This record gives sequence, structure tokens and C-alpha cells, in this order.
Amino acid sequence: MEVAAGVHRLTQGVCNFYLIEDAGKLVLVDAGQTVGALGRRLDDLDAVLLTHAHADHTGFAERARTTAQARVLIHEADAAQARGAKRGKNDGTLRTHLLHPELYRTTFSLLRRGASRNVPIRELSTFADGEVLDVPGRPRVLHTPGHTPGTAALHIELRGLVLSGDTLVTRNPLTGRVGPQIMPAALNRDTPEALASLAALDRVAADTLLPGHGEPWTGGTSEAVRLARAAGVS
Repeated sequence: MEVAAGVHRLTQGVCNFYLIEDAGKLVLVDAGQTVGALGRRLDDLDAVLLTHAHADHTGFAERARTTAQARVLIHEADAAQARGAKRGKNDGTLRTHLLHPELYRTTFSLLRRGASRNVPIRELSTFADGEVLDVPGRPRVLHTPGHTPGTAALHIELRGLVLSGDTLVTRNPLTGRVGPQIMPAALNRDTPEALASLAALDRVAADTLLPGHGEPWTGGTSEAVRLARAAGVS
């Protein structure tokens, strides 16, 4: 599904991955699904950009690196976890969501795709806040810690969009709530920090926001941030 000029969504909202095309080159943002979904070969892939180091987003990044020689890039604060280091403790607990059917829908979807198992990425490059990446689309990194220490969003200014990863989503993967919001506390390392990191999105002008979970948002980043702050913590 083409969600913006030259940008394709490869999944249906439970956990999103995006393929960016530019001058015949491809870059994948998060790696839960292969480029075969668009009839393209893995060999066509120039790079994989990871918005953070959770298994449902790192997916087949190691396979892309070893079979297509694609570069894999992630924020430096999440590099150790992407390489296989143990993740820290989250703020909340899944026990508070056991009565929500969405928890089981998400869990089943991830298990079916094998996205619940962390596959260490042996070789990584890292990026930092404010860096403009030399990959298709030339996205600028917005460091937005909270969900994980190295969570990042990617701003593609020329296309008027932000790939927000799990910084700001439009569907809660544990409750099913729809609309702009941060991820639930049970999945965050530091929920107050995740709320504070919304300020990074508020500083950029973009009409379209492409989240890691949920449907694209086309009402502008400022309005998305306002609604996410109003939604608060779940």
C-alpha cells in the first residue's frame, strides 16, 4: 500500500514496516517483513533503518544484512540491545491488560510472524540525533527516548512526513484504542520520558505521520502530538 509518494506500508497496522523508494534505491524502515511483499528482491535493498531495538521491529534485519549486504542502522543508545544484550525492565506490566482482547490479537500476530524472538544483529552502524542519513529519502533522525533508550523517529522533509515508529502510534497494541498516543507503560522503559519526547515531533512541520502501530495520520504532527498528550498514559 502506497501511503505517500514513494513510500509503501508493508503490513496492516498491528506492527508497521515501510519501504522507501528513491532513484531506484530502496530503504526499509523497521524489518518485520521482507521487500517481497512488493514483488522486489532482497538484493534491491540498500539499507535497513531501525526505529528501536524491539524484536517486532528488528525482525529479519540480520538476514537482510547477511544475504543482501544491506547496511543496518539504529540509534547508538539501542545498539547493544540490537546486538543481543538483555533489555531492561519496563515501567508497567502486561497483567493490567489481560482483559483486553487486543493484547491477544497483537500477541498472536507477532507469534505467527516469528516477531517475538529477538535475532541478534551482528554488525550495525549507528546514528545520532539530528543526523541526516545518506540513504534513500535522506531522513533526519529525531531521538525520542522513552519507549526504549534509543527510540527514534525519522523526518523526511521533502516528502512532508515523519516515520514515528513507536514514538507516537495511532493504535494501542494492548488496548486497541485508536488515535494518536504513546505506547502503553507495559511496553516502555520510561513512560514520562516517552511523553516528554513528543516535543521532538512538535518541532517539525509534516502533514503525514507514519506510525509503528496503527493507521497513517494525515492531520499534521502538531495535532497528533496534542492528542497524544491529551490521551496520556495507558
